[in-house]
Amino acid sequence: MTDGRCSEVLSPERFVRVVRTRSAVRDYTDAPIEDRVLEDVLDAMLSAPTGSNAQAWAFVVVRDATALRRLRAFSPGLVGRPQAVVVACVDGERLDLASQDGAPRLCVTMAVNTLLLAAHAYGLGACPVTSFRPGVLRVLLDLPDHIEPVFMVPMGHPAGERQMSKRRPRSEVISYEVFGQHAPGPAA
Repeated sequence: MTDGRCSEVLSPERFVRVVRTRSAVRDYTDAPIEDRVLEDVLDAMLSAPTGSNAQAWAFVVVRDATALRRLRAFSPGLVGRPQAVVVACVDGERLDLASQDGAPRLCVTMAVNTLLLAAHAYGLGACPVTSFRPGVLRVLLDLPDHIEPVFMVPMGHPAGERQMSKRRPRSEVISYEVFGQHAPGPAA
């Protein structure tokens, strides 16, 4: 929301369903992403949590077909033919507003996660990519020295069925009160 007010816009159950059904998509159709949808997804990304509200991030959205081909040529992790790629970066000029302990990268990561969820809510597929050549990316996107690319997020309409990745059972990864106690104790 741009007016600063918050209100619930969907049920908790629907939100959790969006979160639980999101999957990495690497194969896309040729259908373009509507400008309105892309702008909504980008606005959602910018609403992500950020440490001390520093917003030590910068994003480059690439939609031009020639520019997308160039990105793919120097990014082994960028597969398929997405209709857009969002390059998520840390803005070093804002680091004095944020801690130096990795918080800026965490903020970029949270923004990318929000982008992935928003894209999925619109029926788009996306996938975070870290396999790229940062130096070449700097040249291709004319990134100044204080802008450090962290992720590339290709997006488009999924070309096939979404494949959910296997997840470890919750009994292996969630403990209650102390590590290794896999059953919840009585509530206080």
